[in-house]
Amino acid sequence: MKINPQTAFSANQYTSQHEAQLNKQAHFTQQLNSALNATERTQPDNDIAASVGVDYEGISEQARNYYQTAKDNAYKRVDLSQPEKQQQIQFYQETMNEIMAMPIEVTVEPHEVNEALLFNNLGIDFLAYKELTVRIDMLNLTEQEIHDNKALPDYEKDKLKDKIDELKAKLEAAIDNLLGDSQNKPLETDPSGSASDVFSLYQPT
Repeated sequence: MKINPQTAFSANQYTSQHEAQLNKQAHFTQQLNSALNATERTQPDNDIAASVGVDYEGISEQARNYYQTAKDNAYKRVDLSQPEKQQQIQFYQETMNEIMAMPIEVTVEPHEVNEALLFNNLGIDFLAYKELTVRIDMLNLTEQEIHDNKALPDYEKDKLKDKIDELKAKLEAAIDNLLGDSQNKPLETDPSGSASDVFSLYQPT
């Protein structure tokens, strides 16, 4: 193939645009990390936890790994042409969308065997229950990260936390339905609850 000056110019132009996009992504990541790391220097030891009653240290490694995947996917959809504050707000919004929509595969861990057997005896789908709780844990991690972000004003944090509360309420309602359905089932009935039912309630905004 013969490369003429116009072809070379187009290739160079594409390379420059691609590098500019990567630089924007790197800058956004740096700004977000700086905002989160600032809490280590400014947050007092007695600062109130992001959500009262949440055991953040007890959140499973599986939930944390899925949360990182959700964030990685959310990064890709952030409009980097926006002001930095809007980029961070969109990032958290996209993260919530990912948490609610992304496929999750859960398994019964060794320490969960007895609980899973109990659920089975009650006619409850333990894996469906666990999937819902993992998504709630991921939303709790999002709330904690928003709480620790020193770059966002409190009123923006409150709006994001209100959205998290709304999504958590839908997941908790799905859990209640899953557990409530079992009360009218004979013990030998196969479990039929499904965690996917909640997604018909969720519409990304």
